[in-house]
Amino acid sequence: RLAVFLVGLLAFVGSALVSLLFYFPIPSAHDEFGYLLSADTFAHGRLTNPTHPMWIHFESFHILHQPTYNSKYFPGQGLILALGQVLGGHPIVGVWLSMSLACAAVCWMLQAWLPSRWAFLGGLLMILKLGLFSYWSQSYWGGCIPTIGGALIFGAVRRITRTPTVSNSLWLALGLSALVSSRPFEGLIISLPVLAFLFFWLLFSKKRPILKLTFQQVIVPMSLFLLVVGLFIGYYNFVVTGSVWILPYRAYESMYGKLPVFLWEQPPVEVSYNHAEMRYYYRGWFLTMYNLQTGSLTIYLKGCLEKLTSMWEFYLNWVFTIPLIVLPLLLKNRWILFALLSSLILILGMLLVVFSYGHFAAPGVCLLYYVVLQCMRRIYIWRWQNRPTGKLIVWSIPLYCILLIFLPITLREDPFFFVTPSPWEPPKTLESHWSFQRDALLSRLKAEEGKHLVVVSYLPKHNAHNEWVYNEADIDNAKVVWARNMKATQNCELIKYFHDRKIWFLQIDDSPNLLFAPYPIDTCP
Repeated sequence: RLAVFLVGLLAFVGSALVSLLFYFPIPSAHDEFGYLLSADTFAHGRLTNPTHPMWIHFESFHILHQPTYNSKYFPGQGLILALGQVLGGHPIVGVWLSMSLACAAVCWMLQAWLPSRWAFLGGLLMILKLGLFSYWSQSYWGGCIPTIGGALIFGAVRRITRTPTVSNSLWLALGLSALVSSRPFEGLIISLPVLAFLFFWLLFSKKRPILKLTFQQVIVPMSLFLLVVGLFIGYYNFVVTGSVWILPYRAYESMYGKLPVFLWEQPPVEVSYNHAEMRYYYRGWFLTMYNLQTGSLTIYLKGCLEKLTSMWEFYLNWVFTIPLIVLPLLLKNRWILFALLSSLILILGMLLVVFSYGHFAAPGVCLLYYVVLQCMRRIYIWRWQNRPTGKLIVWSIPLYCILLIFLPITLREDPFFFVTPSPWEPPKTLESHWSFQRDALLSRLKAEEGKHLVVVSYLPKHNAHNEWVYNEADIDNAKVVWARNMKATQNCELIKYFHDRKIWFLQIDDSPNLLFAPYPIDTCP
């Protein structure tokens, strides 16, 4: 318990210090704004928001406006961000807390699979690799909630096979719930081998408990917990979309062209878009990304290679790949085989979806560290010419991770070397990035008296990934409201609605220069 607590504490303090010492995380990716909208909604005690009368001006990526106003995403990430907003005054506190819980959960899981000191080392390695300068701890994009879910189910299943108690069963149910509320598809895939193993163990293992004990200690607690979670998810769907069975995610995708999630689905159908940026994004960029992975087996395999390379660079890189050299020597270990099989199933499932970013594989992070640590244990006992060569190799791995963090800090002036605020287009300097420009303008307007409405106009060559129009949950009471520029008559209706605000006009292209000036309201009758 002390080891788990220390790992969690170090992860929280470390991720917080990086944010406070280098730069305070600013949302940049479309998904981040979506999660922040969910967080703001939950933090105000609501599950969703009513559709705004002027909603057509506030349309944005991953934001649902009909039948209610909310993010399309599952509530898991939004809930932890809302907790940070309530407890610490800002959603980033929820990010630090989620990273703390993720590292602690992985350490707890490893304690059921490895000796204690190796489990503690695994927690520390996760802090060094993912807990400090990765976008998991320095953005609002997520990754920690599904990591917690995966660690809980794999840690609980090993504990249940040793001691089938109610508490262990509830940990397993909690892990499944975390996966359902954050990454349900990947969570389902990674859960299948766990549930299959548990099923066969309860029925056929010689060490299985008696049926009455199994029913009381495992089946009933899990079923009741998951029933409550299922009812909440159904109610959440009903509140947001009007139907228990329609997910906000699917409601949004259907509204903007039935966008395919899996590669076997049909390309998006043609719909009428209200804004050129959204049409370009879904009929241009999205369709291009879809076509780059479909059409022929060669194209599909090329896309798979790119996804696998991206995941390898994010999770392993060469520093964690070196210990895997001895993996063939460990294939007689049934738990290694179980971990590899579960990971393989997860990877194969991810290769069937259109997009696969690093945090999509988060449910399997604990298995990655287990396999790497088992390989390190095997190397640790190796001696060459009666010298503890294996110990030197093993300890060089965490030392390298530490040097990888601190050496560039002393050699480079710009800490942006570590953390890119946008996954699409890294700038040369922080100040030139559009997200910092938006944040600076937002801070400036909030410091002025009164409320403001910013009408945003994009020039034709604007990058659709650099989206400025995102708003708080309570639009009418927000200090600053962002709206899309439309026809003159529609803009005048918007200005009439927000007549008590100072109206601004913002013109944006891909250059750092912005045209920001008072809106000519005298053009409206």
